[in-house]
Amino acid sequence: MTQAHTALALLHILMDRANQDPAAHLRMKDWRKVVRWVIGEETFHWRDDQGRIHLSGPTQTDFILRGSREVLEQLALKGYPLFLALWASGAMRFEGAFADAFRLGYLFLGDKRSRRVVFLAHCFLNMNTRFPGGAEFAGANIPLVELLLQAGVGIVQMPCPEFQCLGLEKSQWAAVPAEEMRGRFREVVEGVADQIRQYQELGYDITGIIGMNPSPSCGVEESKGKETMLGLGRETSEKKEPGVFFEELQTVLRLRGIEPPPVFGVRRTLPGEAGLDERLRQVAERIRPRSADSASA
Repeated sequence: MTQAHTALALLHILMDRANQDPAAHLRMKDWRKVVRWVIGEETFHWRDDQGRIHLSGPTQTDFILRGSREVLEQLALKGYPLFLALWASGAMRFEGAFADAFRLGYLFLGDKRSRRVVFLAHCFLNMNTRFPGGAEFAGANIPLVELLLQAGVGIVQMPCPEFQCLGLEKSQWAAVPAEEMRGRFREVVEGVADQIRQYQELGYDITGIIGMNPSPSCGVEESKGKETMLGLGRETSEKKEPGVFFEELQTVLRLRGIEPPPVFGVRRTLPGEAGLDERLRQVAERIRPRSADSASA
């Protein structure tokens, strides 16, 4: 092999690595840049096309990378991250926008992330937003949190809509007209919907959006006290309907055309109440990786 062919083969290795990685493919979405590699005295071109990298002939260039064949060999064969070569050591020099250098370096970073997350009702992680007497745990529902962590899923803590809209001690309970209150809840929901959309667009598996039954706000299958919170009446019995936050979340996802992830509730645990083990078993079943389902079929 000549030196030029060796450099070309190394670039093919890098290119194939990017094109075979679903995460990398999504990271490159809408980038559509032409990169000129200058390796010693040789020049090669990469073109991004709908999230995949192709070699191209000489053409107008958006971004230039300069380095030696030895550095390219480290990148392709020895696991040296392009990100470090660009930003830490300077072993690979670039000409172009800082933003493009970041994005190109980010393309080849790998780690142990599962790319699986759950969206969790706020007070499972922070019992201090619960009402007095409504928390079995001092700080967080440790058994539930441990189950999720051991399953390898990231936990996205959703905002507490009652904290945001009623205050920490819920001093605005029943004091705000129902439609205004729903509007406030909708504002909180919009931020959650933004996060859901971004995770989905980048190929993450949202294994569940977990509410707390029978919360008037974050209940999913059951809610209780929704009428009193909205100032519409004195009815406090449990009903087979979602709380206000999850009603608004379902509406926003539908209006935005966002595919809803699995949504389910876990019943809150009151002091001295039994049944937590069964609730945890149900959560574990619901968040099983999809591959495990197909393997057992």
